[in-house]
Amino acid sequence: MAKLIPVFLLGVFLTFVIASFSSRLKHKPEGTVTILPAPADSLAQAAIVQQYWMVFFRNGDHMQQDPASAALIDEAHVLHIRNLTREGKMMLAGAFAEYEDLRGIYVLKAADSLDAVKMVMADSAVATGRLRFNIKPWWTARNCVFK
Repeated sequence: MAKLIPVFLLGVFLTFVIASFSSRLKHKPEGTVTILPAPADSLAQAAIVQQYWMVFFRNGDHMQQDPASAALIDEAHVLHIRNLTREGKMMLAGAFAEYEDLRGIYVLKAADSLDAVKMVMADSAVATGRLRFNIKPWWTARNCVFK
């Protein structure tokens, strides 16, 4: 239960942020929007935000492979991350240092949630059941954190 509190707080925070900006959003194609400055704020400039897809990985139902099989799955998992990075689709990937069920995250640049799911399903760790995942849409200023 205590592990769910940070996830819950993040959800509440993101809901608040989205609700506070919803009246100032002007939709653009390809998963981007422009946040318009408030009329009284002459110094603010419009910010372009981009939709990404945050993937949360958890322990899968099939975590108990023999060491040789597990090593092959992990090697293919890292290769998958490198390929997505090379293609410009992987913005961020990493594992948590101290995990029990929550294992790691990806942030993907994808056309839509179906495209993001296809990318994740191609990961060997997911395909073999070592990892399961949840995908959430995530908005941030374009090029704010990433290359």
